[in-house]
Amino acid sequence: MIPVAGAPVRGPGHAPIDILLVDDHRVFADVLAMRMRDEPTIGRIDVACSLSEARANLHRSCPDLVLLDVQLDGEVGLDLFGDLRAMATPPDVLMLSGVEAAHVIVEAFRSGAQGWVAKTAPFDTLMFAAQEVLRGHMYLAPPTLKPVLVYLLVHSTARDVAPSFIDDLTPRQVDVLRCLVEGMSRAECAQRLHLSVHTVRTHVQQLLKQADLHSTLALASRARALGLPGIDTERPAR
Repeated sequence: MIPVAGAPVRGPGHAPIDILLVDDHRVFADVLAMRMRDEPTIGRIDVACSLSEARANLHRSCPDLVLLDVQLDGEVGLDLFGDLRAMATPPDVLMLSGVEAAHVIVEAFRSGAQGWVAKTAPFDTLMFAAQEVLRGHMYLAPPTLKPVLVYLLVHSTARDVAPSFIDDLTPRQVDVLRCLVEGMSRAECAQRLHLSVHTVRTHVQQLLKQADLHSTLALASRARALGLPGIDTERPAR
């Protein structure tokens, strides 16, 4: 767990924590929310089952913590980070997901998450991770830490010896890739670049082929690691 300077401390002796839980499995989300409401440190807890519901909630309120799943019924949970970064006071984010792929976990932290907890973890572990994140620490359970470190070491070495696929991209492909790195959805990318969603989808498919990758999360992660022009490879700590 790594301290982050300037992060607020909440919990016992402080104001109750307001939480937004974003998960597309309504039964799981409702049961978890009911259980969390029994905790004395938690105030309001809202549930959103899609990105549109999450965004509407963020416009109405300002939660202290977002519990965010990666996969949301055809949507990518990490796309919410673009909205969070635009807030005057962004909430902390703890990923709560059934996905265990190291590259997805790395991309979540690069996008702005402060912690990652598996859905199979005990409730006490979730609450501990939430408190750690709110105290200004980054949380990653020991069983997950090893594969993440191995992934980072392997890809750091590959970056030193392999040519960058970015060097062969067209200017338009770079524009699309930059949108993905910023956490935009295909629709948001199309709106910014004045393209159709179909055209953006075609560019993304070609980018995945050229990078020899299979997901936009991995593509954005690789682009940020390689140093895509116009994108900061280091995000300032909040």
